[in-house]
Amino acid sequence: MPAFKNIAVVGGTSTIGQALIKNLLTTKGEFDAVILLTRDPESKASKELAALGAETRKIPSELSAEAIPALAESLKGVDALVSVIGAAGVSDQVHLIHASVQAGIKRFFPSEFGIDLDLHAPSIPFVGAKVPIRQLLRSQGIASKLEHTFVENGYFLEGFFSPFFNWQISGTSVAVDIAGTGDVPVTVTHQADVARYLAEILRSDPAISRNKTLKFEGDRFTWNQARELVSNAVIHVPGVKTSFSTTYTSVENLEKRLETAQGHEWVQVQLLLATTRGQGLLSHNHNKLFPNLKPTSAKEYVAGLVV
Repeated sequence: MPAFKNIAVVGGTSTIGQALIKNLLTTKGEFDAVILLTRDPESKASKELAALGAETRKIPSELSAEAIPALAESLKGVDALVSVIGAAGVSDQVHLIHASVQAGIKRFFPSEFGIDLDLHAPSIPFVGAKVPIRQLLRSQGIASKLEHTFVENGYFLEGFFSPFFNWQISGTSVAVDIAGTGDVPVTVTHQADVARYLAEILRSDPAISRNKTLKFEGDRFTWNQARELVSNAVIHVPGVKTSFSTTYTSVENLEKRLETAQGHEWVQVQLLLATTRGQGLLSHNHNKLFPNLKPTSAKEYVAGLVV
């Protein structure tokens, strides 16, 4: 039986959050409680998760320092808290951490789910907000009271093959603009698989993940290999006319764009540049910890995009 019996998820209506909660609820009675911490218990997603057996607890709309007492109250009885908060709320996890300490939580999983922060965060401003969260969790004052687990998975598989990464895939019509030369490998993992790995960590011996960084990898490829995967999938649609165009944007042009980029473009260009520098590739992975979990391959995912 799992050592963590009461699991709470904040950001639980996100893609990973919903998949994680549903996974934890698969076997009735495995956990004493699977708790959705939500600002809106009446939302459609919250109600759907509650109908499956999740307990819902309302939390303040702003995760501010003033909200720490209320957050701590919401976290009473929780053994492990998994944060799947979006990028805009990453800094607010400071207050979640302090509330977790007040509530006596054993383990905190911050919202990371990306590249190797210790290696690459200094050169990628977009992920910089995650660094103070790691530092706080590793600090003596917090680490002596609250365990942590960091989870890295490279890029999301769905995100890589999306317009945000310069892919336009519509049936058998495909266009892609490749960053750099397209020869540098990158790690990708499907969000559903990230949720599955999180669930297995919560079910496993806590010592396996206590105060550690665990890396999970769904697949790895270069831009050019990804292009080939999509091309092959399109070609194999019988009796259908296909179109496929490929362009390349140099590192120099991307760096020039970054000088004036704002908002979503500022994020996009940084992530594209990271793929050209090898910063999107995990040095190793811990997939063998859970050998029965077979993550979605890029080939499998791409096949579903061009049907």
